[in-house]
Amino acid sequence: MRDGNVDVTTSGKIEVRADRRSKTKAFQTTIGSAPSAPTSNPTLEPLSEINSGVNVPTAKPFRQKGKKYMSKRSGQAGQVFGRNGRWVGRYYVDVPDQTNRVRKAVVLGMINEITKPQAKLKLKTMLSDEGVNTPEHLVRSLRPATVFNTVADLWESKRLPQLKESSRYSVPKLLAKHVRPFFGHMALEEIKTGNVNDWILEMQSKKLEPKTIHNMWKLFRAIMNWHAQQNDEHPRKWYPILPTIPEDEQRWFTQTEVRRLVEAAEGQHKLLFHLAGSSGLRAGELFGLHVGDLDLNRGMIRVRRSVWRGREVSTKTKKGYRDVWVDSGTSQMLKQHLGTRTSGRVFQSRSGTPLDTSNVLSKTLYPLCDSLSIPRGGLHAFRHGRVSHLQANNVPGDFTKSQVGHSSLRMTGSYTHFSEAFARKTVERLANGIALLDSVDSLDSVATEPN
Repeated sequence: MRDGNVDVTTSGKIEVRADRRSKTKAFQTTIGSAPSAPTSNPTLEPLSEINSGVNVPTAKPFRQKGKKYMSKRSGQAGQVFGRNGRWVGRYYVDVPDQTNRVRKAVVLGMINEITKPQAKLKLKTMLSDEGVNTPEHLVRSLRPATVFNTVADLWESKRLPQLKESSRYSVPKLLAKHVRPFFGHMALEEIKTGNVNDWILEMQSKKLEPKTIHNMWKLFRAIMNWHAQQNDEHPRKWYPILPTIPEDEQRWFTQTEVRRLVEAAEGQHKLLFHLAGSSGLRAGELFGLHVGDLDLNRGMIRVRRSVWRGREVSTKTKKGYRDVWVDSGTSQMLKQHLGTRTSGRVFQSRSGTPLDTSNVLSKTLYPLCDSLSIPRGGLHAFRHGRVSHLQANNVPGDFTKSQVGHSSLRMTGSYTHFSEAFARKTVERLANGIALLDSVDSLDSVATEPN
């Protein structure tokens, strides 16, 4: 049945048309049959689809005020401008526990070296590397701020066990005493160059040695770089103002001083000081020598371990694992010292344990230096003296480096010292050589004069 714009179909549906000439936009509803008697478990029929002809936009999720949403961001390209002869780039970064983003400025280069388009391209690359326009960057900012103590705890549990035993012993104490009290509860993003310099000034006020301050800075930087590496981030950069390390020359024993100390020493210390001066072995390497490490027929000592706090450990570096050549006189002294022994330690206490450095210094070496009027020096002074002796006798640097177990010639150079007598002898020899050349030149000029 049709009545104007209302149609009634045979199935009992009523269709309402808005207009005959337009596309039908109708809603449908079903006219059910007469209601039946109620039952104990009535069944609810689903509502039929209603098509009103009105375009309803997709519902947007409710956004709480003050929250961050990536859908609100179209992506930033940053701003580049010139200031004080430099191209400066600015962009926004998300900071944990802060609703608003923080504007960050970076120097892109000098105006007289790169153009503005090049500076923009550099900033674009930086934004891409840091991922500031990615959802992951936003997710990181919504996490709770990470403080230094959390990172230091992870470093101690994961990285520190991989280091030398001496580091595993000393580093936790140094962290607890010098680093954690200042940076412990500070968020990583809040640690700026100014904070680092304030920390350095605090250590200086406590009368810490410049070398110690440098070591604490290296420890702090190592922990922070490890954290960045674990999270696939670029290492942070700071610009600390570190104190200057004084150029104090390391104490070293001359060959004359070594000879006097060896002659005055008694027992196994006579051989210990002689071997230290003729091989350049570190104290721990000397204490870690076993009889099986000696090949006296070839005049060779195999350095395979070291001793630290009474325990055998690996050598200080990979280069420390080496073969050291000694002269025939030293080999003979070692044979006499060992006698019929074929095992055990070369140098040991009465109970068979390794020697202790502090005991050797306080009970033997320092008293000998005082009695002989020789300025005090530790066992490392023998090592410096050995390197200096080799260098002064024009031994190839690579051979010297391999014998003392250094990783670079630069390190070997820092162990080289020259006595005043050597310096005087050298300059006089050079002066005599120049005078000899002048005399030869004069003879040549006479010989070449025409008759």
